[in-house]
Amino acid sequence: MENRMRIEDGRPHFYKLIHGEDIKKHLRIPPTFIKNLAGDISGTVTLTRSTGGQWHVRVWKNPKGTYLEDGWSRFMRENKLGDDEFLVFRYDGNMQFHVKIFGKNGVKRSAAMAKERVGGGGGGVGGVVSSVKRSRGRPRKYPICPATGGNGENSKTDQKPESFTSNFPYFASSMTRSCVERSFLLTIPQTFSDSYFPRTRTKVLLRNSAGQAWEVVCIYHIRRHYMSGGWSGFARDNSLKMGDTCIFELVQRNVLQVHVF
Repeated sequence: MENRMRIEDGRPHFYKLIHGEDIKKHLRIPPTFIKNLAGDISGTVTLTRSTGGQWHVRVWKNPKGTYLEDGWSRFMRENKLGDDEFLVFRYDGNMQFHVKIFGKNGVKRSAAMAKERVGGGGGGVGGVVSSVKRSRGRPRKYPICPATGGNGENSKTDQKPESFTSNFPYFASSMTRSCVERSFLLTIPQTFSDSYFPRTRTKVLLRNSAGQAWEVVCIYHIRRHYMSGGWSGFARDNSLKMGDTCIFELVQRNVLQVHVF
């Protein structure tokens, strides 16, 4: 079941009732809604929820219509969607949709029922690529705004990472041993990498809560980016440990604000 609507704030909406097997594989955007995407339509949309999290989903067109496909099943799975639940999509422009979920009882979900994470590879932490060697040497620091601490230690929040939300693209990574010890390699989720980074070696700035920044080299291997050279310095200077969760928020081109939980 599908339809389009306009609700209180005037932004275009459409709704979907989850039913059957097809919608678990892909979601068809109502044909009469497509005109709202004029000038914006591209290969990827971003889905967000007020409880936190972002999902990047590929858009596919065929003679039968326009569909959300690659990444849609992940959204379904991580939000534990099932038959007879009801979704409302609000279009915020620039291929971004805010999604509200209503249960079978008709009540809007007020808290996350699944661990909401962004990107591929289980929240951004993937296996280490053994054939890629880490660049050596400590990174240069670029103070973007006045720092509050001399050692660059990143203050941690007592909030849960699931509570984080932003209008900027972001992904979450849980720090494993390979991230903070020995190899010092951090995997960037493939969907995030494909959407925001060129398919080549690139440099980014990681900025902590004190306003300090570290230049980090992202190597590209087998359709993924990995933070390598300079990442070890950021991890050490900000006292990252196994079990910490970092959220990387793309606030400017190649500038990631890092939130530590």
